Amino acid sequence: MMSEELQRNVMSRLCVGDILRRVALNKPDKEAFIYSYAGEVKRHITYKELNTEVNRFANALKQMGVKKGDRVAMMSYNCIQYAIYILALAKIGAWITPYNYSLIGREIKDLVLHSEPVMFIVEDNLSKIVLEISNELPSVKNFVMINLNGKTSLPDGWLDFDDLCSDKFPHDEPYEIINADDVCCMMYTSGTEAMPKGVLNTHANWYAALLSGLTDIGTLMSEDSLALGVAPLFHVAGMANLLSYVNIGATTVMLHRPDPEFVMKAFKSFKFTDSVLAPTVVSNLLNMPDGENLVKTLFGSFRLVTLYGSPTTDAMMKKIMGLLPNAYFQNYYGQSEMTPLGTMLKFPDLLRKMKESNERFDGAEAIGQTHAVVEMKVVDENDVELPPGEIGEMVTRSPAVMKGYYKEEEKTNETFKNGWHHTGDLAVMDEERFYYFVDRKKDIIKSGAENISSVEIEQWIANHPKVGECCVLGLFHPKWVEATTAFVVPKHGESVTAEDIRQYCKEGLAGYKVPKKVIMLEELPKLPSGKFLKRDLKVKYKNIYEE
Repeated sequence: MMSEELQRNVMSRLCVGDILRRVALNKPDKEAFIYSYAGEVKRHITYKELNTEVNRFANALKQMGVKKGDRVAMMSYNCIQYAIYILALAKIGAWITPYNYSLIGREIKDLVLHSEPVMFIVEDNLSKIVLEISNELPSVKNFVMINLNGKTSLPDGWLDFDDLCSDKFPHDEPYEIINADDVCCMMYTSGTEAMPKGVLNTHANWYAALLSGLTDIGTLMSEDSLALGVAPLFHVAGMANLLSYVNIGATTVMLHRPDPEFVMKAFKSFKFTDSVLAPTVVSNLLNMPDGENLVKTLFGSFRLVTLYGSPTTDAMMKKIMGLLPNAYFQNYYGQSEMTPLGTMLKFPDLLRKMKESNERFDGAEAIGQTHAVVEMKVVDENDVELPPGEIGEMVTRSPAVMKGYYKEEEKTNETFKNGWHHTGDLAVMDEERFYYFVDRKKDIIKSGAENISSVEIEQWIANHPKVGECCVLGLFHPKWVEATTAFVVPKHGESVTAEDIRQYCKEGLAGYKVPKKVIMLEELPKLPSGKFLKRDLKVKYKNIYEE
């Protein structure tokens, strides 16, 4: 029997966990997830089945003493158990605290000591690395293993995740008093340049993001959507995708790992309607034999494509859109701190604003107008609003803005100064209030007396017909303070030299922007989210100009 206080809370609250219960009531037999492990479909689960297992897991945690506000850590590739974990913790008010599955022992220890979880859930394939440091994690009372490969023995003293979702535990709704401003999750920033920060996203933040998404995208996302779930769930974009499709009762094909061979197999097996896609994926396919037919075959069922990552030319984008006439393309900008809202460049304006970017703003990435619940402006170093055409920092106000950084009050206050969230991103706005991403403030290269945008140079190099990927950053130089340095990966089957790239840059960039050195690589270090790990490149090549 619920207390009157709890009844009143449940009656009108914003709680992410309630979303699943409502969908399960309305669409009990609808498939929530189709799970693929190592290229093979292993499980189908309906919304009713999902809600039952979520409730059992939540009640198991409560019986073990996990309470509202406790952190429960997770380190795993994508799996249905990950979805159960997210939704169960949202129901009981414990903090969803996922870690990057690429971390090594020392890095994992640092995050555990920072977040102090009472429980640590680990995929079997990653259990060895955690087991080696388990005695150095004093806050963790229980370790839990997710059995995916069927070959790893359960370590002594560890619990089995699936056992905690079994009928040993009741499937009643695990109601707890949860308020809109309560923390739902702590997502660690990607840490491409520095140690990750714990971003606190509340239940209200997520409701704002989910409802804004429905307003921004409209009927393109619907209950008959078949979405590709490949973005890692430790990343805010992965969690946003999961919750967005659960919210509307759609089906997601969840892939365990984002390995290209498994992604390609999924595209051949399913007629996806929705996907997040890097333009270079399509352009690389176009360069293969019979590439146009390959793109039409693999992606022809698309209705909604959200673009991210590597830049592309407006000519290439026009070609891609011509091959996939039924797809609605949009470019997205967001942040963990914004859960993860920001701006969206929608289909009708995509080519027009890409062209304007090249003609007026030196190829800065056209990222569109703000999401429905976001207010944004561009300011100078004194927080004075700048007029259209001038570069400054993007600052935002929104119900999706995070609660703050965990245990970092000073950093939170700095980010929230003058009543606006400071993104740390430089942009320019045009007269129609469309925004163009220039660079991260910390990625601006200061060479001699000039400030140089790494994004501008990356955009230019990406236009080279033989370039697959590129990354530009500033490395210490005894004369110039920083030297612009480009790291380039040729397209598959193509040959291009460092001098070819430098000569190409001289043809389209001012002399001071031309990279001092171009380093050819077979691949660039990346996070699972696809972001380049500039930090690793800076460490590895830090002395290159002293040799």
